[in-house]
Amino acid sequence: MYFAPVFTFVGWALGFLAMLMSVPFLFALAQGQMELALSFVVSAIVTLFFGGGMALAMRQEITILGRRETFLAATLTWIIVPAFAGLPFYLSDAIPSGTNSYFEALSGFTTNGATVINDLEAQPRAILLWRSLIQWVGGFSIVVFLSILASAFNLPRSNPLTRAIAKSSRRRMSRRIGSAVLSLLKIYSLLTAICIVALWLAGMSAFDALCYAFSTLSTGGFMTSNAAGTAFASRGIELVLMIFMVIGAINFSLHWSFFNGDRLSYFKDPEYRYLLVAVVLGSLVVFFLMMTQTDMSVFDTLRYAVFNTVSAITTTGYNLPLVSDSAQYYWPIGALFLILVLITVGGSIGSTSGGIKLMRLSILLKVSNAEVNRLSFPSSVYPLTYGGQRILREQILSAWSFFILYCLAIIAATLLLAFNGLDLQSSLTLAVTNLANAGSAAQSLITDVVVGQENFVSYEALPRFSKWVLCVIMLVGRLEFFAVLSLLNPALWRR
Repeated sequence: MYFAPVFTFVGWALGFLAMLMSVPFLFALAQGQMELALSFVVSAIVTLFFGGGMALAMRQEITILGRRETFLAATLTWIIVPAFAGLPFYLSDAIPSGTNSYFEALSGFTTNGATVINDLEAQPRAILLWRSLIQWVGGFSIVVFLSILASAFNLPRSNPLTRAIAKSSRRRMSRRIGSAVLSLLKIYSLLTAICIVALWLAGMSAFDALCYAFSTLSTGGFMTSNAAGTAFASRGIELVLMIFMVIGAINFSLHWSFFNGDRLSYFKDPEYRYLLVAVVLGSLVVFFLMMTQTDMSVFDTLRYAVFNTVSAITTTGYNLPLVSDSAQYYWPIGALFLILVLITVGGSIGSTSGGIKLMRLSILLKVSNAEVNRLSFPSSVYPLTYGGQRILREQILSAWSFFILYCLAIIAATLLLAFNGLDLQSSLTLAVTNLANAGSAAQSLITDVVVGQENFVSYEALPRFSKWVLCVIMLVGRLEFFAVLSLLNPALWRR
């Protein structure tokens, strides 16, 4: 294990974070909020001091990241960067708690969307912009990270970085990777710009369009107002949000291929088709349950069913609160369960969404079907393929391992939260949504169901221990377990 490239990488990440703080600083300055602007300046100086110190201290050492170093660098980045990203929250008194500031920043960087801010509309706009900007950067970072480590996770088919690297095989490896990352950044930025313009044309203010575009393409779910119904009052806005939530949940290798000339790239990928099928079937089932168990109109029922289904399968966490004619907020229990299942499934590999991912679920279903058929015909051979490629034994083991770890993590997190005083429904919902990085969906899914007295009111009101439990599970869920668990292997630390 070479630690120099790891600390160099983390140092450069902190340097980039310090530079990023200039955006809300200038915004606060333009708003005449000098104290808030000063908090961003101080945060940037502190961040640059530590980041620059790491990079300069290791400038003469080996700077090549191997697989082991990449695992450690990614984990440390997702742990350390939120600590500095939370400084503006703490120094500005927007979130006057170290634990809450770190929770908010980690939730943003992991695109989880859970927030400890109860009154969003009372917050300065520079703080709201900073939250959304963290999510946008976190979404892009996870796309790059998963692309680099796709082979380590034993995922079938190629990814955006390997395609870009193969396209420029005459360059040095570092330049090839840099070129691929830059190519992805251009696509990510272009899609974000299109989303901003579309939301603005649909009726959002320029500021809200900017923040919601950052949160939507990253499938993060941070909002700028307390009531989703107010923010999404326009049907056009809801349509734009649904389109870009789906775009964020699609494998970015497909976007890369499309913008590089392969106009049929989406239709060649089975995971893209699975995502569309999940949206359609999920919407139909939720629509049926709501039609039979609520007194909403057909149009409103369809609107709520489709929007909440798209938000769930993409793990964005936006929600339209269900309101009956008698002004009651509630979910049919069957729809609640289905939404949690969709959140657990998640979007595509190589996307900004969380969850188990459709590719892994497809592999598990294919394996299960082959085993059932083998019971009837023991001597038969059932070749397993995905997208025209044979599924290898290592990929099957990887999918099963991830699924088992995912289930165990939900059980462990639920028990820890329950032991800390939460009721079972709240504990399970928090565990499922935060592990899938859809934490913003938890509050409506818990408090909208009238089943006695619920313990969960808001993330801010949770005990400190519960918040740290959620921090751990949103971290391991975002880094897909293996990057974090590999650090516990003693062999990883040997040279």
